[in-house]
Amino acid sequence: MVITRKKTRTFLMEVKVSLSILLLLMSLVIQACSKEQIVVPRVTPEPTHLRLTGKFVWYDLFTDDLKSTSHFYEELFGWSFSDTASKKRQVKTIAIDGVPIANAIYLDPQNSKANESQWLSYISVENVDRALMVAEKNNGTIYKKPKDLPNRGRVAIVKDPEGALFAIVTTPDGDPPDRGPVQNHWMGSELWSTNPDASLTFYGLLVGYEQQLVDVGAGQKYCFLVKNGQTRGGIVKIPWDDVKPNWLPYIAVEDVMAIVTKAEALGGKVLMEPDKTIREGLLAIIADPSGAVFAVQQL
Repeated sequence: MVITRKKTRTFLMEVKVSLSILLLLMSLVIQACSKEQIVVPRVTPEPTHLRLTGKFVWYDLFTDDLKSTSHFYEELFGWSFSDTASKKRQVKTIAIDGVPIANAIYLDPQNSKANESQWLSYISVENVDRALMVAEKNNGTIYKKPKDLPNRGRVAIVKDPEGALFAIVTTPDGDPPDRGPVQNHWMGSELWSTNPDASLTFYGLLVGYEQQLVDVGAGQKYCFLVKNGQTRGGIVKIPWDDVKPNWLPYIAVEDVMAIVTKAEALGGKVLMEPDKTIREGLLAIIADPSGAVFAVQQL
């Protein structure tokens, strides 16, 4: 993807990850194994017994404004937000057409060291513990040790060699089957990296990604992450040393301009507007009312 300096810098500076927040947030999820039960949904409603290694199968939204963000996504994508069982914390299950696709977790800004809402992407792996061994051997860091969560499976958070955070999961019932891009559903995630070649090596060893370079014009090539013939994500190079690498989730939409207009009306912020020089103007990057960033790609 070809990105202009001005637009990209605005976006990247707004998606720097706060490590202190993610420590707090994961402590919330781990409470699922304690007396204060948080019921998280399965990654797939019905058992599939599929293990689609490398696929992004789940997302968590951490937000300091659960009410506004719930309304934002409900109106923008038709997602529903329902309560989960928790006595002290606010955790909601996000679903579309009755199928869970993510969790929204409230972050109390008074109890955190910073105020940054964000999305966390989950990659399916064959075995969480083996994947962690590979990550550590190749200069990754176990950011949150593996835990077994009811319904969800075995989960851990990893920091790659450049510092980009992501979650890995091995589900008990299998992964959601591939259906191709579906309106208002997840398409995968994109890694913003200062060293795409090194990132490709790390994730290739971790989950077996291979690269597929596609000409996007102006002498530029885009790197897709492919596993077993299926595109799972992509990599974009960050041109500045003062910006932290991160994973950006993508949502498929029918009309990118309509989504941009609606997002702004709902209190979101368009960080990168559709531009004919970038994927033929079919891409936009948006921050929700609490600041969590995601991308939309027109089908």
